[in-house]
Amino acid sequence: MVYPPYQVNDNLRQQAQALFKKWFVDNPDAILWKEGTFSNLIEKTISGDWGKDSPSGNNTEMVYCIRGADIPEVRAGNKGKMPTRYILPKNYAAKQLVDGDIVVEISGGSPTQSTGRAAAVSDALLARYDKGMVCTNFCKALKPRAGYSMYVYYYWQYLYDRDIFFSYENGTTGIKNLDINGFIETEPIVIAPEDLVEKFDAVCQTVFSKIYANGMENEQLALVRDTILPKLMSGEIDVSAVQL
Repeated sequence: MVYPPYQVNDNLRQQAQALFKKWFVDNPDAILWKEGTFSNLIEKTISGDWGKDSPSGNNTEMVYCIRGADIPEVRAGNKGKMPTRYILPKNYAAKQLVDGDIVVEISGGSPTQSTGRAAAVSDALLARYDKGMVCTNFCKALKPRAGYSMYVYYYWQYLYDRDIFFSYENGTTGIKNLDINGFIETEPIVIAPEDLVEKFDAVCQTVFSKIYANGMENEQLALVRDTILPKLMSGEIDVSAVQL
């Protein structure tokens, strides 16, 4: 049976998360592993930018701006409907997203969905866009230590799936905000040795390449569908002679 690209991508994401759990949650080596927090693995966080919807004054740098609402599409391997904005060139130089960054939603959520949703930035993702990318000011970008991006990303997702982030939110009405610094500095984690993390990263890079290749195929199929279906419905294309 041939599965559509979006189902394949969902399976790939589940496999990567299951591999993380098997290697880093179910079988930690107490002798080789260290206790710590994400602050040991994240070099810095970068705030987002929203800029202007058209060139205005010194806001001349056109960028794609990833929002919290775009995170599910990005994680699924889709290009989605990320808006373009115009920001200061100096802000773009400081905030441009690059391979290995992790975008985290810090404002929003709901009673059943916490803030803290994350998407990993990879070269395969960035290649889908004709301009550079930053995150919105309702998100922050994490810059992990070299080689630890996938480890941080899947560890982050593992804790998110366990509803840990509800404990780090403030604001009881309206929009909730994530105390991301408090989470990074206090939530206890275990830190695996570099050689095992490097093996996991290599696996994830292959997975991400497949996810975005499948996402592109899915978009091409959708374009074909949207082009042909109206012509079929209007009778412009006659398929009455086609034998099934």
